[in-house]
Amino acid sequence: MNVVTANKNKSIIDRLDIDIIKRIDGQYELRELLSKFVNLYFNKMIIDITSIENYQDIEIIKQLGKAIDPSRVIILLNDEPELNSPLYMSTLVANGFYNFTRNIEGIKYLYNNPNNLDSVKHLLLNKSDVDAIIERQQEEAAEREIAMQKAGKRLVVGISNLTDHAGSTSLANMMVRQLNAQGNKAIGIEMFRQDMLFYHDQNLMSCMNKFDLETALRKHEDANAVIIDLNEFGEASEFCDDILYLVEPSNVKLTKLLKKNRNAFLEKDGEKIVLNQSFVNDQEIADFEYETKCKVYDNLPPLNDRDMNLEEVNHLLQRLGFTLKSE
Repeated sequence: MNVVTANKNKSIIDRLDIDIIKRIDGQYELRELLSKFVNLYFNKMIIDITSIENYQDIEIIKQLGKAIDPSRVIILLNDEPELNSPLYMSTLVANGFYNFTRNIEGIKYLYNNPNNLDSVKHLLLNKSDVDAIIERQQEEAAEREIAMQKAGKRLVVGISNLTDHAGSTSLANMMVRQLNAQGNKAIGIEMFRQDMLFYHDQNLMSCMNKFDLETALRKHEDANAVIIDLNEFGEASEFCDDILYLVEPSNVKLTKLLKKNRNAFLEKDGEKIVLNQSFVNDQEIADFEYETKCKVYDNLPPLNDRDMNLEEVNHLLQRLGFTLKSE
């Protein structure tokens, strides 16, 4: 399924012969336009560039590149001189937008045959842009390689609330449930507390100390996936391959955290920070990272923990290196 926007190029968008789950007509400020697609999962997004206010401004392209995954976007341009300038073309490519066209034939072609960097790098004005893109691609390739190395072995992931009550128990439950539904043998362990027992799931259990945890891991040695709700378990690094630090990014929770420990984010530099129960839009992530001086690993909105197949959770599991049968 796909999503589309239409404005001045409406006549071209009207001719698309693809499955569309949502279409937005008219012109909107960038943040407002993207907010209409929040939590909506799609194959491709086809953007009529004139749907965005001030679309001739290259700063808008930079903001767009930070807000969404450019590899899933096809941009429909038109013949305006500003949109055909070398600077505009270079800005598109430098921000990851390799698929853009001016006609229906181009959309159809790019939909099935997306460009890569080699296809469009001749449009870049600066060598530094090419180097930055290649570096970004290498980082992504390294992340995929790490995920492949983890595949096939037991993975133990710990979850810790960095802000108070950030949802570690609920997220752990959803991760275990979806791992099992996707062909894994997964268990969830909660340290020091017994809240998981309320889910009435035989794959969820509680451990009161390190000895209990070691016993549970031996007892369930056939499990290839273990999610641990850490609850301040101080020896977590001894058992976990990865640890997610959950942050509920409300003003109240962040203020309380920083009042208690002004260096809370600095101490977690390089760790996997996950915004949970978050109303932060993707385009606001850069501002959050600048203010906290930390890199956000994932951004999870409020989720319905009764839903048995949450795409947001699947995406997080895949990034951590778990293999899902739906891949």
